[in-house]
Amino acid sequence: MGSTPPRKPSTRPGRKTPAGESRAQALTPNQERFVQEYLVDLNGKQAAMRAGYSERSAEVTASKLLRNPKVQESVAAAKAARAERVEVKADDVLRELLLIARTDIGDAFSPTGALLPLKEMPAHLRRAISSIEVEQLTVDGEAIGTVAKVKLWDKPKSLELLGKHLRLFVDKVETTVQFSHEDALGELE
Repeated sequence: MGSTPPRKPSTRPGRKTPAGESRAQALTPNQERFVQEYLVDLNGKQAAMRAGYSERSAEVTASKLLRNPKVQESVAAAKAARAERVEVKADDVLRELLLIARTDIGDAFSPTGALLPLKEMPAHLRRAISSIEVEQLTVDGEAIGTVAKVKLWDKPKSLELLGKHLRLFVDKVETTVQFSHEDALGELE
């Protein structure tokens, strides 16, 4: 008798691939690339184009990929892994809110009133700055000085969020209940 030919790998769901992943969980290389590109800006069309899909059909392709359960699972897992790597904790957020609430804009300026270079500003101040605008003042085309506008992140909003976290702003509600003797006896029956 002749020898039997080697068996083909099974493609049934739940069977293991050589890499140890079930076939139902494995993504194609293009799908894997799409997932990685999607995490950059969460823009499906752009991710599809960066992953090598046709520009003309990128939007439709992205829509199909994002409805694919394997791709959805991979995107969710990658987002969770990224969140774990970043390690942002509630305490970190509260510290930043407190920093914004306590920052003194005066720390941005020298004793003479000149705006300090960013490198000379304290780190806590730099983190609390929302924007800086410097405008050159001129008269007849000749520079006569500068005006610096430093805007910090919203202090009242930071204080509000901190207050809510600490439950400082609890609304007290007064309620009047009218309940007669007859009603109480009726409830007992």
